[in-house]
Amino acid sequence: MSVRDERDYLLRMIAMAAATVARLRGRLTGGEGGIAAEVVTSARTAQAELLGRDGALLRMLDPTSAAQMLGPERIPVWADLLQLEADALRADGKVDEANAVEARAKALRPSR
Repeated sequence: MSVRDERDYLLRMIAMAAATVARLRGRLTGGEGGIAAEVVTSARTAQAELLGRDGALLRMLDPTSAAQMLGPERIPVWADLLQLEADALRADGKVDEANAVEARAKALRPSR
């Protein structure tokens, strides 16, 4: 695969993940009953697709190390997917788990 093909693939993966965030956010805020657990599952699946074969390792690393390994292109979308997962967990009553996921999402975002 050429560098250009790899870049195009990466951009497509980022666009797909961003579209997933928007679609799932709409479902979560749309008030559909029982949707929170489905949104958590979908957000986790989208993260696995975005992170690729290194996903398990990236999730085990601290946020700073994970961000360095991943590179800057995918970090904002990963953080958005994590925040979506946290919001869905909170809506499902899993506050402690939501807080942990949200803290990771915030740690991945660059300081402003």
